Order: sequence, then structure tokens, then C-alpha cells
Amino acid sequence: MEDSGGGRRVIPERLGLAQQYLADAQSRLAAERLASAVARAYYAAYQAMWAALGNPPGTSGRWRHEAIINHFVRGYWVTPTHPATGPGLLEPLRMPLRRLYQVRLDADYDLVPIPRRRAEEAVQTAEQTLAAMAQHTSGGPV
Repeated sequence: MEDSGGGRRVIPERLGLAQQYLADAQSRLAAERLASAVARAYYAAYQAMWAALGNPPGTSGRWRHEAIINHFVRGYWVTPTHPATGPGLLEPLRMPLRRLYQVRLDADYDLVPIPRRRAEEAVQTAEQTLAAMAQHTSGGPV
């Protein structure tokens, strides 16, 4: 949806969670709580993508993790006329978001020790996701 100024609107509650989770990820990184930083970074990106895309189609009520990345990167929420094939408008975020999802699984489910560098990359990907969303939206409600 667009606002009267032509910018895409967002779900403000989801955007607020994204910003809160990003701040949590940054503070946990600073405190060397690396697995927790990764988890909060992932959910910051997830909530930012949801804020931008709006609620998922169908009756499930929430986005599936890998699906939300594909929809977000495709960029139809920015430019509905963008071709359905070929690179998405936000293609440079696809692999970083997939890596973020995988490192979150490593930390939360597989108990893989997370090196500081991977935690830093996770937080950076979340920051980039929120920045991309902000660049293409007005920040108003969907």
C-alpha cells in the first residue's frame, strides 16, 4: 500500500519490534553474548521484512522464514511491476539474509558456537535490512 506521499507504508508494530530487537542484538553483541545477538539480529530482520511486506497471504497468520526472505528480496512491495523472474530489487540482501537465518538455526537449535565475526555479520545484516526497508517506505501504517 502507498501513502498519499507515494511511499510504501509499514506495519508500525512490526517496525517497532524490529528496531527493539536490533537494539537488543547490538547490546548483546557488545556484551559478548554472541548466540543471543544472532537470534535478536535475525528477528530484527524478520520483523522488518514483515513490516515492509504486510501480513502474509492466506490464513496462516505469519510468514514462513525462508518465504519471507524471497518475498522481501523480490521487491514487489517496492515496485509491483518488477519482473517475477531474474534478480530481485534487493538481491544483494538475499545471501546475507539466508546466512543470517542459517546462523540463527546454528545458534538456537544446533548449539554451534558462534564466532564473534559471525555475530557481527548477523547484526550488520539486520542493520542493512532495516536500512533498506526505511529507504523504500514512508514508515506509516500499512
